[in-house]
Amino acid sequence: MLDPISLFSWEPHVDQRRLSADTLVVTLGSFVDAGHSQRLVNAQLLDQLPNRIVGRFDADQVFDYAGRRPLIVFDGDHYADYAQPGIDLHLVTDRDGQDFLLLTGPEPSLQWERMAAAIAHVIDQVGVRRTILAHAIPAGVPHTRRTPLTRYASDPALLGDERSPLGSFAMSASFSGVLTLRLGQAGHQVLGAVALVPHYIADSDYPDAAAALIEGVREIGKLALPAEGFQLPAAALRAQLEQHRADNEDFAAHVAALEQAYDQAHRDGSLTDADSVTLPSADEIGAQVEEYLAGLQDPPPSEGSPPPLT
Repeated sequence: MLDPISLFSWEPHVDQRRLSADTLVVTLGSFVDAGHSQRLVNAQLLDQLPNRIVGRFDADQVFDYAGRRPLIVFDGDHYADYAQPGIDLHLVTDRDGQDFLLLTGPEPSLQWERMAAAIAHVIDQVGVRRTILAHAIPAGVPHTRRTPLTRYASDPALLGDERSPLGSFAMSASFSGVLTLRLGQAGHQVLGAVALVPHYIADSDYPDAAAALIEGVREIGKLALPAEGFQLPAAALRAQLEQHRADNEDFAAHVAALEQAYDQAHRDGSLTDADSVTLPSADEIGAQVEEYLAGLQDPPPSEGSPPPLT
């Protein structure tokens, strides 16, 4: 493995010896950002809280440009506005004046072990005590109910009495999974918050999932984070979905089946609040994720699916 330390550099104005933060929040893209939840969380935190970039990872070494081509604008007779990928470390101050770190950017395509080791080195330098990963996955849940949020940890003892309903299954790896594994093996505390997004809307903005993630990070990290601002776009999206449900019998029947399963979990006592949900079996969940990933290359949805949303 190449030297992981050289993969990261502090900004020239930063004296890392004077930098201190108990919590690192990671929203690096995963194999899927269902509901564009990570993007919405990043926008919420960076738009509403004081922040500055304190360091950068060398994205040029870990990003697959040919496989995930970033956008560039051709304007008449010249190129302009290249969207250069960046993996940035932000120092953010919450509403109570407490500093935390936020790591944003695309999922590394290459050198996962080196990248994980580089993040571990930064954690050691700054004195981070807990790392929180926030992301979302598509699942068989309805948009008409509260967004379920489940948690995982590098050490199950960190979850207390809470137990994830996800069970055990094999699936395609993501960098966030490898990072959790490696940091845990190095003795670092890692907790993850995962919002479950209705699979039929996973390709569009889903503000309810972003709000659930911020609430989860706020609770895990004891941070004063802004959660307001999602209500209006969430209500607009629900109205659009409800109109589609009224117009399409197949979609209405599908949502009704998801509602029945969700409500049954409440009646059974296995679903008590938005922080704990009983899902389909572990094999079914793994199959849903794999099916969603395969569907990224599929043709547009059929008539029974919700229309594209903007």
